[in-house]
Amino acid sequence: MRPKASLLILLILLGGLTSPLRAQQTGAVSGTLTNSLSGDVVPNALIVLEGQGGSRQVRTGPDGKFSFTNVSAGSYHLIARADGYLPLRSELTINAGSQTSDIRINPELHFSEVTSVSPEGKSSFETFQATDVLGGQELTREMQPTLGATLENQPGIALRSFGPGPARPVVRGLDGDRVLIVEDGLRMGDLSSQSGDHGVNVNPASASSVEVVRGPATLLYGANAIGGLVNVVTNDIPKAPVTRATGGFTFDAGSNAGQAGGAGDVTIGNGNVALHLSGSGRRAGDYKTPDGDVPNSFNRAGFFEGGLAYTAENGYFGGSFAYDKTHYGIPLVEEGETNLNPRRQIFTLRGEKRNMGGAFDSFRGSFGYRRYRHDELDGEVVATAFKNDTTELELLGHHKTLGAMKGSIGATVLTRSFEASGAETLSPPVDQKTFAGYLYEEIAATPHAQFQFGARVDHTKYRPDADPTESPERSFTEFSGSVGLLLLPTDSTTVAFSVARAARNPALEELYNNGPHGGNFAFEIGDPTLDSEHATGFDASLRWRGAAAAGEVTYFYNRIDNFIFRRLTGEVEDDLPVNEFAQGDATLQGIESHLDVRLGPVVWVEGGLDYVRGDLTSTDQPLPRMPPLRGRVGLRYQKNAFQAGGEGVFTAKQDRINFINTPDGPVGETATDGYNLLKLFASYSFAMGGKSTSTITARLDNATDTLYRNHLNFLKDLAPEMGRSFRVVYSVKF
Repeated sequence: MRPKASLLILLILLGGLTSPLRAQQTGAVSGTLTNSLSGDVVPNALIVLEGQGGSRQVRTGPDGKFSFTNVSAGSYHLIARADGYLPLRSELTINAGSQTSDIRINPELHFSEVTSVSPEGKSSFETFQATDVLGGQELTREMQPTLGATLENQPGIALRSFGPGPARPVVRGLDGDRVLIVEDGLRMGDLSSQSGDHGVNVNPASASSVEVVRGPATLLYGANAIGGLVNVVTNDIPKAPVTRATGGFTFDAGSNAGQAGGAGDVTIGNGNVALHLSGSGRRAGDYKTPDGDVPNSFNRAGFFEGGLAYTAENGYFGGSFAYDKTHYGIPLVEEGETNLNPRRQIFTLRGEKRNMGGAFDSFRGSFGYRRYRHDELDGEVVATAFKNDTTELELLGHHKTLGAMKGSIGATVLTRSFEASGAETLSPPVDQKTFAGYLYEEIAATPHAQFQFGARVDHTKYRPDADPTESPERSFTEFSGSVGLLLLPTDSTTVAFSVARAARNPALEELYNNGPHGGNFAFEIGDPTLDSEHATGFDASLRWRGAAAAGEVTYFYNRIDNFIFRRLTGEVEDDLPVNEFAQGDATLQGIESHLDVRLGPVVWVEGGLDYVRGDLTSTDQPLPRMPPLRGRVGLRYQKNAFQAGGEGVFTAKQDRINFINTPDGPVGETATDGYNLLKLFASYSFAMGGKSTSTITARLDNATDTLYRNHLNFLKDLAPEMGRSFRVVYSVKF
């Protein structure tokens, strides 16, 4: 589908928004917001009063108090939101005269609202799949220069790297084309899934939150999410009326490699039209290890975005344009001069219509165009140039509740044009088109049991610009489906089960690559006859939360038939081991857990354990590049908006490796020793004038300056990871 046609469809379907603002009348309600566990007041929290006539919002003062005046009598929703706390929504009936409505809000303790796991946002405590959300003070505490490094210590997440620049998250042992990274639900349009030396073009400091879905997310996002999903949430296009300036700024600096960065955004509006502006920048030099500096490991990044939207009670429509550029070095290979400069031009349209009559009560759509370029340079000479242009159209209609059932129907159209030229032209130019439709439904059978089911059909076609006898066209039509059961025996306990049948068609590099690929340390030979992968996955999660403890334990099992992997041949070409893309059956299973226990009024102990075992059952070999067993234990002092503590990460040796024996010795993975790391941190949030909240975080990473190597770093046998680093992060939201 052409971009102009996609835009026309989106504009027609989202037309007709109206914006009458009803006059406010008399009445008053006031109260105090407090921490449900400690009893401390919660300053600078957002309090929203929502009714049929519209919504109003205020922030709590330094004493936790809030008030609304001139409110008409009637029924309302009173909503409280604060960094580090679970969103709270309660019913409120306002009568004539003044009244008091105090609110007790629960600390989030890992369970925040997540928007990626279903068409409508819901608490991660009540999702059918395992999820994680980093936001607020927790995101500031974990902030790193790259998305992969920021998420590295979350349950089930590991870090793939080729030096610090091209870092990418690995979910439950799966990487590349099996883990989809999106921004506000739309694909990044980069090439980070294609090669170990390709990075993700996003600055974590510019995100309001980062969501992770562990396990198949193909129902809503398609084949590339068969292993998991990472959604970077921003506010690029305002979605609600804005009457005063809001936004935030984040600044950080690190001692190792001279790291420094900043990000900021501001939204202004007059109640009908809202403008959003944001930008970020980051730099780091060569990083230091206990063994010395690692040359050519620098990293630079810059970003700018502007968005404009028309907003109303019953919907919004707007667009944004953004440009980002990164530049980083690849250390210790090809004479130590290789560097990459990925850059993107990003155009996005979004809209939503709510309170509709008829079969659907809401409808939303998104259109994205991503123009991606990057050069791989030897010093200052371009060796290989890449082009990847994508368009994506998503439409979603939420139907009216049918008894106890609510749900959505959606469709997606994706086009992609890929081309490479130069020394590492591994694939011919390829055009890709994907069309998909899906259904997602939830049934609230009883107050203590919910069911979920859904189905999706994808059709993908590849059209290479090459000799059809060597690189033929391929098309795939695949079906995915899922069912889930959520049990809520008490308000503080949930048990979730999910079974998913997911499919993934081969990626273009798996079909058509043929040549030396230094970014994966391999001479790759694709196979244009590959079939689609078919996975059957099962998840079981137990979650609990209370005044003294909160946690989650998940077991997962994933069987993937026709699993595509790089098969070692034992041959060497262009000084690289020859890898053929081949297929075989595989299984992955493991556990993920986290636990917070209160030892005293303000002292908490936290811990976690995650492990994944991957096997190629058809060859009785371990799957390559599996993360090792890992545990975490920490002690935290937390009183209202201040917290301080330490965390130890204990990683086991990884000696379940994929290799073959040849006359010249073993070829493939090498074992990696285990290691222990210590992190110390302190963070404090405080209100400024009742209109903004500042958070300052100090962190000492790798406090003992331990020499260690990451099993998923392509350069692990050449260079260790970063040594001790002191980092300070300051953020302000208003």
